[in-house]
Amino acid sequence: MKQCSKMLLAFALSVGFIGQSYAAGSEQGDRPQGGPPAFSSIDTDGNGEISFTEFSAKEIPHGDHQTVFDEIDSDGDGVITESEFSSHKPPRREN
Repeated sequence: MKQCSKMLLAFALSVGFIGQSYAAGSEQGDRPQGGPPAFSSIDTDGNGEISFTEFSAKEIPHGDHQTVFDEIDSDGDGVITESEFSSHKPPRREN
């Protein structure tokens, strides 16, 4: 019985650790399957818009921050809304 209890405890701790690790990664806005980060992970002040200062604090895979920011900011008002962010389609990489 003690052996079974130890195994159940080990299993429960493992599941708890994995769940906690997953939740921590989700809160940090990790890129799902190499996709873009979550809007909220870039909008650090939580005002619903991404300023250039917030955007430039994040690493981008290619290009310079100003060019990419301007591409996403489709209305040119100097901030990226969640709508602009989610509707932006990055250019396809050439092989």
